[in-house]
Amino acid sequence: MITNQRRYLTLVHAEEGVVASGAASLISSAGNFDVVVEPELSNLIPQAESMAPELILLALSPAMTLRFLSLLRQAAADARIILWDHGFSEELVEQARELGGFWFLERGDSAEDFLKNMSAIARGDQPIPRKAAEGSTTIGLTQREAQLITLLVQGLRNKEIGACLGITEGTVRIYLTKLFIKVGARDRFELAVFGLKNLNCGHAFWDGHNAFVTDVDEDRARPALRSLVLVEPKRRRGYHRLARAAGE
Repeated sequence: MITNQRRYLTLVHAEEGVVASGAASLISSAGNFDVVVEPELSNLIPQAESMAPELILLALSPAMTLRFLSLLRQAAADARIILWDHGFSEELVEQARELGGFWFLERGDSAEDFLKNMSAIARGDQPIPRKAAEGSTTIGLTQREAQLITLLVQGLRNKEIGACLGITEGTVRIYLTKLFIKVGARDRFELAVFGLKNLNCGHAFWDGHNAFVTDVDEDRARPALRSLVLVEPKRRRGYHRLARAAGE
């Protein structure tokens, strides 16, 4: 529990209303939190801008993307944004670390531990230190490479990817071949798996007119995928004979 008299304005969002209200009730019971629940994801960023909360408890859902988290981080620059889920991949932890200002809470915690950790975060501590996975490496991506990977994650074939990006199918194959070598992926399936692990909580979407959605529009916002975090780099030393793997 927080022992001083300072009060912390806290914004809570969860896709399930009962989860949001339950978390809000529990946090309020600590005595030093003023809690507001925002059930609609589309309203969360405007609400954060108007409230200027000190804490944001965000239960992760499939509708969220890295792009959304990035925009929320910008809208609430001084808030401690707490990602709340049953577990976190090392890839997501590193992606959130790159965006800056995120904390992590496990949804399996007891009520006592939950309140203790919320209080610790309010003081500026990280109750569960999260470090980069041993031996992990980060590979930077160009905007085009990020677009290609996010489309690949959706299961699009080369021709469809080319249509989305306004490039030829042959150019897509060239990009893929270079990406396989750069990332150390053996084929398009493994590259897609890497992309899924890093995107974690959302996909990129295109609007059907050779363009990506760039603003928050329900769950269609483009992820801010600027790099791939590889947790097991030792077995990925670049597979250099991959030209045929770029095909379908």
